[in-house]
Amino acid sequence: MARYILIDSNSGYIFGDTADFAAGRQSEITSIADAARMLDASIGEHGRNYVEHTRNPRTTVSGYDVYRADVNGGEAVAVVQDGQNRDVIEAVQRDCEYVGFVECESENA
Repeated sequence: MARYILIDSNSGYIFGDTADFAAGRQSEITSIADAARMLDASIGEHGRNYVEHTRNPRTTVSGYDVYRADVNGGEAVAVVQDGQNRDVIEAVQRDCEYVGFVECESENA
Protein backbone atom coordinates (compact mmCIF):
# COMPACT_ATOMS: atom_id res chain seq x y z
CA MET A 1 0.00 0.00 0.00
CA ALA A 2 1.20 3.44 -0.88
CA ARG A 3 1.85 6.15 1.67
CA TYR A 4 0.99 9.62 0.39
CA ILE A 5 1.77 13.09 1.72
CA LEU A 6 -0.44 15.91 0.48
CA ILE A 7 0.73 19.52 0.29
CA ASP A 8 -1.92 22.21 -0.08
CA SER A 9 -1.35 24.24 -3.25
CA ASN A 10 -2.50 27.53 -1.69
CA SER A 11 -0.60 27.54 1.60
CA GLY A 12 2.32 25.28 0.71
CA TYR A 13 1.80 23.40 3.98
CA ILE A 14 1.47 19.67 4.43
CA PHE A 15 -2.21 19.01 5.07
CA GLY A 16 -1.95 15.26 5.51
CA ASP A 17 0.05 12.07 5.60
CA THR A 18 -1.90 8.89 4.91
CA ALA A 19 0.16 7.15 7.61
CA ASP A 20 -1.73 9.42 10.01
CA PHE A 21 -5.22 10.27 8.71
CA ALA A 22 -5.78 6.92 6.96
CA ALA A 23 -4.14 4.62 9.50
CA GLY A 24 -5.73 1.19 9.18
CA ARG A 25 -7.62 2.25 6.04
CA GLN A 26 -4.81 2.66 3.53
CA SER A 27 -6.07 -0.32 1.51
CA GLU A 28 -9.05 1.88 0.56
CA ILE A 29 -6.75 4.29 -1.28
CA THR A 30 -6.42 3.19 -4.89
CA SER A 31 -5.57 6.59 -6.39
CA ILE A 32 -4.25 9.97 -5.36
CA ALA A 33 -7.80 11.32 -5.67
CA ASP A 34 -8.87 8.75 -3.05
CA ALA A 35 -6.13 10.04 -0.76
CA ALA A 36 -7.33 13.65 -1.22
CA ARG A 37 -10.97 12.64 -0.66
CA MET A 38 -10.08 10.77 2.53
CA LEU A 39 -7.94 13.66 3.79
CA ASP A 40 -10.76 16.12 3.17
CA ALA A 41 -13.24 13.87 5.00
CA SER A 42 -10.85 13.68 7.97
CA ILE A 43 -10.83 17.50 8.26
CA GLY A 44 -14.57 17.93 7.67
CA GLU A 45 -14.38 19.05 4.04
CA HIS A 46 -17.15 17.47 1.98
CA GLY A 47 -18.91 18.08 -1.32
CA ARG A 48 -15.92 18.39 -3.64
CA ASN A 49 -14.97 16.78 -6.92
CA TYR A 50 -11.43 15.54 -7.46
CA VAL A 51 -9.50 15.65 -10.73
CA GLU A 52 -6.05 14.09 -11.06
CA HIS A 53 -3.30 15.79 -13.04
CA THR A 54 0.25 14.61 -13.70
CA ARG A 55 1.59 17.95 -12.44
CA ASN A 56 0.41 21.11 -10.73
CA PRO A 57 -1.25 23.38 -13.31
CA ARG A 58 0.19 26.41 -11.44
CA THR A 59 -3.07 28.29 -11.60
CA THR A 60 -5.35 29.48 -8.83
CA VAL A 61 -7.17 26.13 -8.54
CA SER A 62 -7.34 24.56 -5.10
CA GLY A 63 -5.77 21.19 -4.64
CA TYR A 64 -2.93 19.09 -3.35
CA ASP A 65 0.52 18.24 -4.66
CA VAL A 66 0.88 14.57 -3.79
CA TYR A 67 4.14 12.82 -2.90
CA ARG A 68 4.74 9.15 -2.30
CA ALA A 69 6.75 8.55 0.87
CA ASP A 70 7.32 4.80 0.53
CA VAL A 71 10.09 4.76 -2.04
CA ASN A 72 12.98 2.40 -2.76
CA GLY A 73 11.69 -0.18 -0.28
CA GLY A 74 11.57 2.18 2.71
CA GLU A 75 10.11 5.32 4.15
CA ALA A 76 11.71 8.48 2.71
CA VAL A 77 10.53 10.62 5.65
CA ALA A 78 9.06 9.99 9.09
CA VAL A 79 5.32 10.39 9.65
CA VAL A 80 4.62 14.11 9.42
CA GLN A 81 3.80 15.70 12.77
CA ASP A 82 4.14 19.39 11.86
CA GLY A 83 2.90 20.25 8.39
CA GLN A 84 4.09 23.85 8.68
CA ASN A 85 7.71 23.02 9.48
CA ARG A 86 9.75 24.27 6.52
CA ASP A 87 12.46 21.60 6.98
CA VAL A 88 9.84 18.82 6.89
CA ILE A 89 8.17 20.29 3.80
CA GLU A 90 11.52 20.55 2.03
CA ALA A 91 12.41 16.95 3.02
CA VAL A 92 9.14 15.70 1.52
CA GLN A 93 9.72 17.65 -1.70
CA ARG A 94 13.33 16.49 -1.93
CA ASP A 95 13.18 12.88 -0.73
CA CYS A 96 9.71 11.66 -1.73
CA GLU A 97 8.46 10.84 -5.21
CA TYR A 98 6.13 13.44 -6.76
CA VAL A 99 3.14 11.54 -8.15
CA GLY A 100 0.73 14.25 -9.23
CA PHE A 101 -1.70 16.99 -8.41
CA VAL A 102 -5.30 16.58 -7.28
CA GLU A 103 -7.54 19.52 -8.14
CA CYS A 104 -10.36 19.96 -5.66
CA GLU A 105 -13.43 21.82 -6.82
CA SER A 106 -16.76 22.46 -5.16
CA GLU A 107 -19.60 20.31 -6.51
CA ASN A 108 -21.54 23.55 -6.93
CA ALA A 109 -18.87 25.15 -9.13
